[in-house]
Amino acid sequence: MSASVIFLILAIVFNAGANIFMKAGVMTEPVKLSDGLIPFVLSYITNFKLMAGIACFGIALVFYTKALEKFNLSIAYPMMTSCGLIIVTLWSLFVFHERLSAFQFGGLFMIIGGIWLLNIH
Repeated sequence: MSASVIFLILAIVFNAGANIFMKAGVMTEPVKLSDGLIPFVLSYITNFKLMAGIACFGIALVFYTKALEKFNLSIAYPMMTSCGLIIVTLWSLFVFHERLSAFQFGGLFMIIGGIWLLNIH
């Protein structure tokens, strides 16, 4: 497995992890902009899960830019977003206990098919 593939996989995992941390952070401690700017900013800084999500976005950015050195953007971007969507959806279903409709499951399977089509040579 090439370094570029590993960089892309890590970018996908950290990007999905960032979204999962952000959701977990606002589930345990909702952010309220109505309280003013300073309490809003402090609510981010003091929320470990939100800060972990922001850190994961930064780490994902580093790995993604390294992956882009070798991958075509037209392949890397759909791979990162669609694989991340699948990871986040599975986490949402099994950990956050969110629900999907039959149409949403159908869309998820179409995305999986699209990933497969992008990667056949």
